[in-house]
Amino acid sequence: MTLKRNLLLGLLLLSGMALFASAYWGLPVELMLLGLAGFGVAVYLAVRFPEWFLVAALFAPQWKTFWVFQSLSRFGDLTLVMLVCLAGGLLWRIVMWFGRLGYAEIRSLFSRQLSQILAFLVFAAFVTLSYSYTSAPDYGGQKLTRFLLIGTLLFVSPFFIIFTEDDFRRFVRLFVGFSALTAIQLISNLELRSQDSESDITRIGAGWLMGMAILLILFYPLSRARNRQRLLLFFLVPLFLAGLMASAARGPLVAVSIAALIGMAVLLKEGQLRIITAIFLLFFIAVGIGGAYVVLSQTDRGKYAAKAGELESLLSGSTTSGSGGKRIDFYRATINAIPNQPLIGTGIGSWSSFYYGNDQRNYPHNLLMEIAFEEGLVGLASFLVLLTLVGVATLRMLSASRSHFLALGLLVLYCLIVSLFSGDLDDNRLLWLWMGVTLSICRLVQFRVDAFYSMQAMRRPAAGAMRPSPAPVFSRHFAAARNSVQQKDREWREKFVF
Repeated sequence: MTLKRNLLLGLLLLSGMALFASAYWGLPVELMLLGLAGFGVAVYLAVRFPEWFLVAALFAPQWKTFWVFQSLSRFGDLTLVMLVCLAGGLLWRIVMWFGRLGYAEIRSLFSRQLSQILAFLVFAAFVTLSYSYTSAPDYGGQKLTRFLLIGTLLFVSPFFIIFTEDDFRRFVRLFVGFSALTAIQLISNLELRSQDSESDITRIGAGWLMGMAILLILFYPLSRARNRQRLLLFFLVPLFLAGLMASAARGPLVAVSIAALIGMAVLLKEGQLRIITAIFLLFFIAVGIGGAYVVLSQTDRGKYAAKAGELESLLSGSTTSGSGGKRIDFYRATINAIPNQPLIGTGIGSWSSFYYGNDQRNYPHNLLMEIAFEEGLVGLASFLVLLTLVGVATLRMLSASRSHFLALGLLVLYCLIVSLFSGDLDDNRLLWLWMGVTLSICRLVQFRVDAFYSMQAMRRPAAGAMRPSPAPVFSRHFAAARNSVQQKDREWREKFVF
């Protein structure tokens, strides 16, 4: 009752302030009340469902051109607003939830992923240290700030948001829903983008998101009902394929093809996918890509033909003069220059100074080469250690869950493959996000395993000494996670092999 009364008093106070501001500055009352309502909705979502702002922050850079948000851009950057709301929601959870937990409970929530978290912090420390000797302080400072603030926020957010599979499924549904809107926007605006002969129709960031949506819809059930899941598959996969083709991004197309083939191979090996079904899916995807290419080529035959021809030339080993050919030159120059400062590199952002002789945003379009050049072999080793630890935890999680969360392993692999074609340390922030989501699911699966063995030990006390890892004790704030373990025990016994 006290909380509800305080909320009511707060709303009345805000309403009074809005009316006073409207009268003082002569602003329309409707506009002030609309802004107040929007603020209230934002606060509610940040407190109850912060995953909304987590997903919105990923898609905000692609939605800034929407006419709805163009008029709002003068009030602030849309991505920054989403990140601030996300940070506010996480801060609320830390204070109101985690602040009331004991040390043992907090340790049980993070101890299994402590090595991966420490590895990320060590890598971030090397990146930060490299700024002290960079030759590009402007670009290096911007990249470092964005990596530390945005990248770290995306990495740690899932630990405070995803506790149950329902949380994860809600996050995935939001991601797929936002992806569908983005795909429609890409396809509908393609003709307008193609009318400008000087502009590049490529939307790499949107292409990354389309590839992720394809992997999610193929390898994770958005619905527990099989018929509904099949309908989603048949309706959304063509849409996302068309959106991926409309983005004209070749890196995501190659990466999603590799990840999808690996995913199908894993499911075939485990007997969870029939060969006929796999062949049908491959045929379905191939027809979707081919059909989307034919339709989109009619919109702008010259640009799409040029990009397709360059990709074919690169795959055959021929030289090209397009963006792909330029990146080959980047790679050669970077590899030849790494031995000049192999141990600690030349500092974050320094590749631009090396290749172009300026302190502007330029990078070799390959994350591993970028890290090796700017942070040296020490920074690259710390990054590879992080990838290894996340990979080992992912494999253990997939083994325990019988590849129920296979999409997460494929998404981390997808992000890593994409990072070898484009983007810098800041652009590839989605890699940190999916690492965080994967580690959160690893924690969830481990809770399931511990709960199963705890119940087995209760039924057979003599066997309890053989499994000393009890299920974690949750406070009342995590009662939903605890109850979920108990209520869905039968469902997870069918899915897991212990």
